[in-house]
Amino acid sequence: MSSSNFLLPFLVLILFTGSCYKEQVIFAPNPNEELELPLILAFNKKDCFFDEESRSFSFSIPEDSVLNYAPFVQFQDYSTILIDGRPLSNNAINNLGTVKTKKVYTLDITTQGNTEYFTLRFTTLPIVRVVCRSNILNDPKLIARLTINLPINNTDVVSSFVGIDFRGASSILNPKKSYGFTFLDGIDMGNKVSKGLFGWKKNEDWILDAVYNDVAKFRNKLSFEIWEAMNPTEHVSIQSKFVELYLNNSFQGLYCLTEQMNPEKLGLLDSAAILYKTVEWDPSTIFESLSVSEAPAYTDLWEGWELKYPNSSSPIKWQPLYALRNWVVNESDQEFIDNVSTHLNLDNIVEYYLFINLIGAFDNHGKNMFWLKPSNAPFFIVPWDLDTSWGRGGDRASLLPVQVVITYNKLFHRLLELNPDNFKSKLQNKWNNLRSNAWTNNNIETLLDEKFEELMRTNVIELDNARWGETVDLDQERIYIHSWMNDQFNLLDAYFNNL
Repeated sequence: MSSSNFLLPFLVLILFTGSCYKEQVIFAPNPNEELELPLILAFNKKDCFFDEESRSFSFSIPEDSVLNYAPFVQFQDYSTILIDGRPLSNNAINNLGTVKTKKVYTLDITTQGNTEYFTLRFTTLPIVRVVCRSNILNDPKLIARLTINLPINNTDVVSSFVGIDFRGASSILNPKKSYGFTFLDGIDMGNKVSKGLFGWKKNEDWILDAVYNDVAKFRNKLSFEIWEAMNPTEHVSIQSKFVELYLNNSFQGLYCLTEQMNPEKLGLLDSAAILYKTVEWDPSTIFESLSVSEAPAYTDLWEGWELKYPNSSSPIKWQPLYALRNWVVNESDQEFIDNVSTHLNLDNIVEYYLFINLIGAFDNHGKNMFWLKPSNAPFFIVPWDLDTSWGRGGDRASLLPVQVVITYNKLFHRLLELNPDNFKSKLQNKWNNLRSNAWTNNNIETLLDEKFEELMRTNVIELDNARWGETVDLDQERIYIHSWMNDQFNLLDAYFNNL
């Protein structure tokens, strides 16, 4: 069943006997005016989310196995419920014994003598449900209600109106869609509001990443964690968390709920900074060319670059980018050497170059880069969209170690060729320092294994495979990515030590 198909209506049959009637069915698929679905079963005042196709419910718990699990249980007054044959008491604490994430429990729900049979499962991942009245589109945003059930006991449910649409120019073609959503303060797209999730910084805009083309499901997530750990006080990174997603009463599988990299995240609001993003693979975004004419004054797109901050105004602030590109493309070798500190935060460029080589991010040396220029300071790079990495392309194809492609960017090529401010020595020294500390083979292997084990503690990959007809095998991907990483280290050790 596609993500846009929601639960087919269960008929609500009202049997009249004289002046009396009996409610026959529990399930009502249509949300109310507040975009809420009716109660079926709740633990600790959090709904168990329902998937109509598999006739299953799910709930989030803090550990793989919980002894003497005793939630406060609620369900519809006119029903009785059995879990593995054990009757539940309504509006009361029920001791369910030991519950486990990889066990499937039977769930029998009886209403007026009619029994329906379902299953119940537990997961350690947060569960997100998006409720809306119609299909989500690429544009415009659709008003919906987003609810997040956290695995931690006695925590409030996150619930908010949002505006939601498809996200990603290429991922929109996949059967499993990624989504972008904006928090709203009411059922009105004009009432945008910033909110924090999981203790992170407040932001208006967030991402539900389908991780569809990533066999390991964590390439982007782990890459940003490594980038942040390289220089925690200087590197701007994003936080992300694995979640399970439901659209109304339809299970959508594993997602990664991710912060958006935007001016709010970067702390640029009301500042004099300028932020550009490379949005296309183009000779201009790898500094191979610069048009002879001046940058356009009335558009925020220019030769594969997009102005992200400040907001569009007249005229558009292209001059800092024009000066940067002109310096790389046109200035003499001596002028390039003399002016490097004027245009670039060279320490940042060193760390970015090492980083994209480490993870083999061959899609991030022209496109998928933010170029941020603070007031009265040179440009530095903030990475973005790092899922094409760790030995696989965007089409899941296996890749050989890919260090050699990085020099396709003329900026990197001139830095390596002309060696301003001892750029090559800085690369070499920083590489060897990282390889002796944070980036040892053992440390990187441990980071990879922790991500694999987090996903393998539940059966979410099996469920995601079943939902989308996939055959992802995390055991095989673990073998592949470890082998690729070992080859990448051998290649890069030889390269950086021979600069």
